[in-house]
Amino acid sequence: MSIDKATIINWALTDIGAGPMFSIDDDSDLAEQVAATWERVVDSTFGKHDWTFCRTTAIMNRDAATPVNGWKYGFTLPSPRLSNPLAYLPDPTRCRDVIRQFTLQQGKMYCNEPTVWAVYKTYVDPDYWDPAFRAAFVIALAGMLAVPVWQDEDMRDRRLAQAFGTPSLQGTGGEIGRLMAQDKASAPIGEQSLLSHDPLTDVRPNGAGDAWHGRW
Repeated sequence: MSIDKATIINWALTDIGAGPMFSIDDDSDLAEQVAATWERVVDSTFGKHDWTFCRTTAIMNRDAATPVNGWKYGFTLPSPRLSNPLAYLPDPTRCRDVIRQFTLQQGKMYCNEPTVWAVYKTYVDPDYWDPAFRAAFVIALAGMLAVPVWQDEDMRDRRLAQAFGTPSLQGTGGEIGRLMAQDKASAPIGEQSLLSHDPLTDVRPNGAGDAWHGRW
């Protein structure tokens, strides 16, 4: 069975007792609220972590013209993407050779490497979501739908706590937080350490500390 946006929404509506009442063709006020809520939950859950199931690597298109800002080459950032790329590589098979000297300006990446590959997140259809993530997403969506459907703030708070943990955890607890930890641990060793290796942080005692540019 194909799992699409409408399927996920109807699972969430059923979870809060409303039943499978959503259709892509529905133009009612409630359907519009449901669709808007879907976008908010997608932005929230996909933005919290660099999920491996929506991560991809692609060569970037180099501009024909030489940049006028001092860099040798300019590249158009990949699209569609969920955020700026997580890493830039001169060779996608050598994941520790991260390009560190670059700048981002107006949707462009500038550097002195003639060829650049970008590692970035892109939206994928629910059919391709990790099943455990899909289940946790349904809980989060159900929580966000509790108010527009039932005006029930208590139901919303319970579902969101189940999905993301208590407010003090800032969205990194609950089912989503557990899956974030599992997803990070499941990444290949090279990817786990890719952005952890940096000469600025390697000189710290015991090599401890996060790289200044974050992890992916």
